[in-house]
Amino acid sequence: MLKSKDPNRLWEITKVILHVTMGLLYIIIGIYIIDKQWFMSSLPPNVSYALGAVLIVYGIFRIYRIWKNRSL
Repeated sequence: MLKSKDPNRLWEITKVILHVTMGLLYIIIGIYIIDKQWFMSSLPPNVSYALGAVLIVYGIFRIYRIWKNRSL
């Protein structure tokens, strides 16, 4: 017979998946902004590089933070 799963463990797994997914999304958006130089409107190159870099760094930080604090 299958044992019931611990709800806290399920929440931890869900939280890791959500944080990693959001981190990857920030990285993808950052790369897109740098590549297309567009975010809601046309951006000058220096603004697109700065905004893209900030989003990429934040995405990496989110993934690092959840990886470091995971209790799986």
